[in-house]
Amino acid sequence: MKEPGQRDDTWIGRRVGEYRRDRNWTLAALAEKVGLSTTQLSRIESGTRQPSVGTLIEIAHAFGVSLSRLVDEQYTATYQLVRIADRVAVPSANGILTSLGGDFPALQPVHLSIPPAAEAPDAHHGGEEWLYVLSGAVDVRIGGDTVSVAEGDAIHFLSGTAHRVHNPGGAPAEVLIVSTSAAG
Repeated sequence: MKEPGQRDDTWIGRRVGEYRRDRNWTLAALAEKVGLSTTQLSRIESGTRQPSVGTLIEIAHAFGVSLSRLVDEQYTATYQLVRIADRVAVPSANGILTSLGGDFPALQPVHLSIPPAAEAPDAHHGGEEWLYVLSGAVDVRIGGDTVSVAEGDAIHFLSGTAHRVHNPGGAPAEVLIVSTSAAG
């Protein structure tokens, strides 16, 4: 049970379940669309498993919504202004994820704070991904290649290839990630 004043981090799983039920999809149907097992999806929906950024992007794509719409309740029809005071940070398997974008599904910018030695499971989703290191350094594995990306460096790749981000350092790494929903 949640203590008074403690943040409820299970809401994103409930949101995934709401989107799935709104479409009359079974766990198996969503699992097939996003390449996860029904057990993994069930744990995400119950809040016992924190999904990675890649998994959240893949789930958002399956629902045909932006990552921002999936993880944030504030969105508008013509534009989205995301003020620093209004940002919502949510835990993910990669670290602390903060959506910086609006309700437009093709472009998904996020800020990710990756704790030391954190490594998320492989992700793969349609489109492209661009990662820029604000501080620290990360290792990005794309397929069989691992690339060290330092502060001020950027890497751009097709995100259909299995990839993961690892923080090998002793301090948190701060990165910006921009994903597209379809290869252009």
